[in-house]
Amino acid sequence: MIAALVLATAVSASPTIAELQSLLAAARVDAARVRDIRCEVLGDPTEHRCDWRQKTAKGRWEAWSVLLARDGGRWILIDTPGRASRP
Repeated sequence: MIAALVLATAVSASPTIAELQSLLAAARVDAARVRDIRCEVLGDPTEHRCDWRQKTAKGRWEAWSVLLARDGGRWILIDTPGRASRP
């Protein structure tokens, strides 16, 4: 019972900034051009949307986002990082 509770807690935790930066680097996003990172749970506690601001080559800051999912003990990208749609 305690092990199940610990596992449920671990799976529902948001990705750390370091984990997200590592995933973004693997997707060829320059971490030096990223700021204001925040992640939120979607309906399923193993799926998160992460948003951040990314500096363009022209020096403007744009909103970007990506969807992540928990796969066992690690986070994986479930889409390609891209500019966030505007509400």
